[in-house]
Amino acid sequence: MADKLSKVIITFAGGLATDFGPSFTGAPQGQAMQLPFFLRADNVLFELDGAPRKVGGSTLYGPRLDESGVAVSVQGLYDFWLQGTGGSETQNYITYAGTQLLRSTSLSGTWTAIKTGLEADKQPCFETFTAKMIWASTSTVDVPQRWDGAAASTSDLGATAPRFSFMAKHKNLLFAAGVASLPSRLYFSDTLDPTVWTGGTSGSIDIDPDDGDRITSIISHKNELIVFKGPNRLSVHRITGSSPTGADAFARVPFVTGVGGINQNGLFRINDDLVFPSPRGLHSLAATAAFGDYVEAFLARPILTLYQDQLNHTVLNTNWGANYSARGLAVWSFAPSGSTVKSVYLVYDYRFQPGRWATWGSSSPYVSANCLSVMQVTGRKHKLFAGTAGGYVHQLDVSDRAIASGTAYTGDVVTPFLNFGTSAIKKGAHAGFWSLLPKGNYDFNFEYTRDSNAAQAVAIAQGGGNTLG
Repeated sequence: MADKLSKVIITFAGGLATDFGPSFTGAPQGQAMQLPFFLRADNVLFELDGAPRKVGGSTLYGPRLDESGVAVSVQGLYDFWLQGTGGSETQNYITYAGTQLLRSTSLSGTWTAIKTGLEADKQPCFETFTAKMIWASTSTVDVPQRWDGAAASTSDLGATAPRFSFMAKHKNLLFAAGVASLPSRLYFSDTLDPTVWTGGTSGSIDIDPDDGDRITSIISHKNELIVFKGPNRLSVHRITGSSPTGADAFARVPFVTGVGGINQNGLFRINDDLVFPSPRGLHSLAATAAFGDYVEAFLARPILTLYQDQLNHTVLNTNWGANYSARGLAVWSFAPSGSTVKSVYLVYDYRFQPGRWATWGSSSPYVSANCLSVMQVTGRKHKLFAGTAGGYVHQLDVSDRAIASGTAYTGDVVTPFLNFGTSAIKKGAHAGFWSLLPKGNYDFNFEYTRDSNAAQAVAIAQGGGNTLG
């Protein structure tokens, strides 16, 4: 009997999955087959047609931040806008680095200190409330600060303000938590006055104080304040109501146990949902509401093994996340196992249904990110920024495919093993073609393995312009 020859076009229909096994047993449907996952997808983004492409590189914004000639770690970035009279607007880029809060009106310019003498290397939190920037950190020494965008320096938030670590605005109040001596207490300020924390409409709510956990993060969401606790028992709570007193007074409503947050800076909003890290994985609040702590409902279910086994869980609570909405990406930076440097990104593309995962910096180094922030640049474009332990601020995903216009990195995808249906039928591959759209003058390396034999490699160097050699 003659061999039956057929052409199969393979397209990509999924992202990174570490928990789906090393092989894909699907058979072609006619002459087409969709590949539902990658074994590795590092330093890549996905086009809307499913194809992976190399993530853009980085550009340095501003000079290195240092004190006495020594580089200081950038622990936080914030885009602070003030609305002036007559529709005027003022933008300030804010960074917390070393022992200082600094500002710049242009990230290509110089940084000016607006607060000195802070405790270094703590986890900060920023908020804008009543036309003031509010800053706090996990320091047990420093008190929360406020800044009006014009004064030469920040000032203490107020004598009655608790020494909180993080905050969120909600119902014309500033809510705050993270007081070391009262880890389950949620505070709120006077109405439209974050300097007053006793009297007026100010007060506090204790959130299940005997559960052995602490409040780890808070956020205003859908007319409620969502309160997360961890890192042990794990729970989520809702603060309902519209005011401290009266017929619609604030009330705590338990939401779910077994799932909870670990820090303020990893929690953020995407579309109409909240996403957040826990010791167990990465979660969606909507999925948590629907399924509770059911593991199959975790946002990061396809990469749960990576999350559990390849990240340093002792510093998990120092992760940073950001909604890079211009690309439709939820991005978190973590330290890999055996390191405290946050050099690995977990990237979730929520434009797809289901969403697609990728990593940056896992198999080939990318920019290590102590902190992440989305900030506006020229032309009102929202761009992703990272602050590093070496004292630099990088804009990420720029058109140049190099780190700070110098260091090369590799985009890397690996498919699962393909048997084109049942392994009981003998099959052979006579030829293969890879469709590429070259962008820039970069090399392409293609490796394939057949029947568990040694890998075969083909290296393709691009010629001039966008032409493959």
